[in-house]
Amino acid sequence: MAPRTEDGVQLPAGLSGSRFFHGVLRDTAVTFPDVFSQVRLPPVGKAFKQRYGDTVVHFEAARAASPRRAEVARFMTRRTHEQLVFRQHGASGPLGDHLAQRRDLPKLTYTKLPGAPGLVPSVPFEGHVYNGRSVASVVALLRERNHLTDRAAAGLAWTVGRAEIQGGALDLTGQRFAILGAGAELAPTLDLLRAGATVLWIDLADPHEVIARTAGPPLAGTLVTAPNARDLLREPGAVAAALRAFAEDGPVHLGLFAYAPGKGRELRLAGAMDAIARSLPAEAVASVGMYVSPTTPATVQPEDRDAAARRLGSQPLWKSALTRIRALQPRPHHLHDDVAIARAVVPLQGPGYQAAQYLTKMATAETWATHGADLYGDTARPTTVSANVAGISKTRSIEHPLFTAAFIGAATFGVQIFDVPTTRALSGLLMLHDLLHAEAPGAATSNGVSPSQKAAQTLSQQIHGGVYSLPWHFESTIRSAAIVGLAKRPSLLLPKR
Repeated sequence: MAPRTEDGVQLPAGLSGSRFFHGVLRDTAVTFPDVFSQVRLPPVGKAFKQRYGDTVVHFEAARAASPRRAEVARFMTRRTHEQLVFRQHGASGPLGDHLAQRRDLPKLTYTKLPGAPGLVPSVPFEGHVYNGRSVASVVALLRERNHLTDRAAAGLAWTVGRAEIQGGALDLTGQRFAILGAGAELAPTLDLLRAGATVLWIDLADPHEVIARTAGPPLAGTLVTAPNARDLLREPGAVAAALRAFAEDGPVHLGLFAYAPGKGRELRLAGAMDAIARSLPAEAVASVGMYVSPTTPATVQPEDRDAAARRLGSQPLWKSALTRIRALQPRPHHLHDDVAIARAVVPLQGPGYQAAQYLTKMATAETWATHGADLYGDTARPTTVSANVAGISKTRSIEHPLFTAAFIGAATFGVQIFDVPTTRALSGLLMLHDLLHAEAPGAATSNGVSPSQKAAQTLSQQIHGGVYSLPWHFESTIRSAAIVGLAKRPSLLLPKR
């Protein structure tokens, strides 16, 4: 008997995340033969699963170097949306059609929280908590270590400076946010409430239980909830209706942070969030925000290319020996013309995970930034976008013996593995820069550049923790770091009881 297909947002019948990913890449290469003439896509199935890491790096290098970069991103986003389906009571149809159905708007519940609004920039890092203007010293340290890009450092400095102008704390009273995946570990939801924002909570987790467990002074702002608007995969139409109701009082900053691993859920969740966002009236969306994993084929910024070259020429003898025997593989970046793409994909995470990052985050973010919500029209209406690389963090979703060992040994190779509160703080502050500063890289108001240049700059703020400034291929670095980690903690080799 064939396994029963779950109701809700699904990939087309019979398609795994790997086959879905391969199909979108294949269709894109066929549609843009001038861009991808030098890219060889492996056959679907085992060959693609084994080689998808290098394949997507080469594919992205060709796209990023092309003046048609933004056009290709829009096509990939469109193909992704056209294939997502919604299944209910045994019947399936396009997710877009399901979201387009007219629905009564739900009655929202508004709960004013008792605290005083004001978010003091605060970053816990390496055993210390840096508050206010001292956050600048954390940023400077990360920049010195080549763990973030110049644009990310500048964005963080802007947010800290804005807080100083406002008396030391950010006041977001009057700002309206809808956070999809509000209870996710890295989501900035609680800090937005601390700052006094009005926040629509979309998540399976009960917001009142989460807030009750939150330490520190009482939260401020206004918490908004809606009936049946909790499950993004099973109730996307109800979520869209709640967003429409929330937007009746003014444009909304959308945060797309929901995540759940396994069975293609990463891809389905990310695709569902973007489809919901695109189903809203254009005037309802003030901005779109998300975080991108550093294990994506990102464009490496010039300062990190220079750092990698310096490090390769000054490594200690034991690392030089590992490089000679190719335990540490050189060529950390794949070059295409003047573009360098990070060879940072981790095959162990699977092609479904990478499809979520590449198709429904990177390509989607560029499409919002250059064209806006519409995937078919000829008129570009750019939307403000925040789509920054957030550092590798010790989240519950990365629980694997190889990763655990590699995290222990990562510092030996110059890679920072962040605690969850550190990433949440840094990435949240950088996101606020993107949404509040009219000259941020992804701001809708930043004009005077081509769509290709706009797409590139939108993804230039990267808190990568050293992944993009390594002098070696990232997968080989992980394996070497894991050996160091196992040497430090041999108990990881013992079976769990």
